[in-house]
Amino acid sequence: MAKKDLTLITPQQATEIRAEINHLEKMLQADRRSRSPKIQDEAEFMAEIKKKKDILEKHAPRQLRGKSKDKAWKRVKELDSFIQEHMPRKRDYYMRPTDGGVNDFERAVQQQMAFQKNPQIQKAVQERKYWMGRLEPQDPTVRNIENLRR
Repeated sequence: MAKKDLTLITPQQATEIRAEINHLEKMLQADRRSRSPKIQDEAEFMAEIKKKKDILEKHAPRQLRGKSKDKAWKRVKELDSFIQEHMPRKRDYYMRPTDGGVNDFERAVQQQMAFQKNPQIQKAVQERKYWMGRLEPQDPTVRNIENLRR
């Protein structure tokens, strides 16, 4: 995958940013019509609006369609199997210390810590979250990898 920022904002965050941009633009228009303008540095104010628009452009998820959607689903399936292979099992991770002994619980905790620290796994998790955000942008819960735990 090409090196790029994989961070996507949620639809709610995109809505909030659009509202902020709208509010700032209205403030600027009102200030320009005012006899005593309050905005001292209009260029800085415009830069703030541009920064918010850039965030929307770069990080707002756009739903995939057609062949790119099929390729993304295939990649997600590959990532899912890789992540599941390394992810500690639900029965081990959620085991009470009295069920399997403290040693089994400690082993499960160590496995989870190793899972969370492994850079390859974290890269796969981040990529999966990105693709799921592109495939289902209206549902932020699909990005959660806990659904993959066996």
